[in-house]
Amino acid sequence: MRATYAILRKELRDAVQSRWLLAFSVTFALVALALSMVQGRAGDLSEQGFNRTTAGLINLCLLLVPLLGLVLGASTIAGERDRGTLLTLHSQPISSSQLLIGKYLGLVVAVWMAIVLGFGVAGLLMAFVNPLTDIWHYALFIVLSAALATSMLSLGMLISVVSDGRLKAMALAVLAWFVLVLLYDLGAIGVALSVSSSGRSLTLAVLGNPVESVRILAVMSLEPDLQILGPLGAYLTEELGKLTSVILLSSALVAWAALPLVAAERLFRRQDL
Repeated sequence: MRATYAILRKELRDAVQSRWLLAFSVTFALVALALSMVQGRAGDLSEQGFNRTTAGLINLCLLLVPLLGLVLGASTIAGERDRGTLLTLHSQPISSSQLLIGKYLGLVVAVWMAIVLGFGVAGLLMAFVNPLTDIWHYALFIVLSAALATSMLSLGMLISVVSDGRLKAMALAVLAWFVLVLLYDLGAIGVALSVSSSGRSLTLAVLGNPVESVRILAVMSLEPDLQILGPLGAYLTEELGKLTSVILLSSALVAWAALPLVAAERLFRRQDL
């Protein structure tokens, strides 16, 4: 436990020293503030509350957060291999599992800090300027962003473990981002319908992508409109109901955070270092 905590602290220290944590925090804050200003001009922001800003941020979150999580996760183990420091770390009294879990948890805490600081500071500034309402929708958006980042970090760690170099890991991470974020929605519907016309295949298509799960949860929290939810989200809420859908999608996010990490840990223990 102490060894895992030591690796966690090292990852946090490296994140602060490399200044990527601050850079992403500032980026998230500026994006949220810019959207609130632009959308505030289109109407009375005090009447719209955080809903208008949150709705605008959802699509940007689904683009930026998965890329952040995948790239950071993919650069961990593969980056240590390229720098020749992985053998040095293993020469210390620490197991492969402790090393991997420590690095993962350190990145999770760092990314959570970047998301909470960035969007949190922007939310506070917006609240000072106008008497805003619906702050809980905005807070839920921050939580969902952190959950999505956790899942993507887990998948990125798995990519990092199976890659023999940082360049290959980065390429696979970008490919995974492209598939999950840009291609999955229509592709999953087509594959699901070609395999089976039953609702079970569509449900599996929704659960097969954490980005889609977060998108549906975020939209459901704001406006459960069937057209806005899209075909996969509309089917899920119509057939299972809102509460069951929320439980199912939340469970899928937990599974996406746990299963790739478990696979990465087992593969990492078996590798010849």
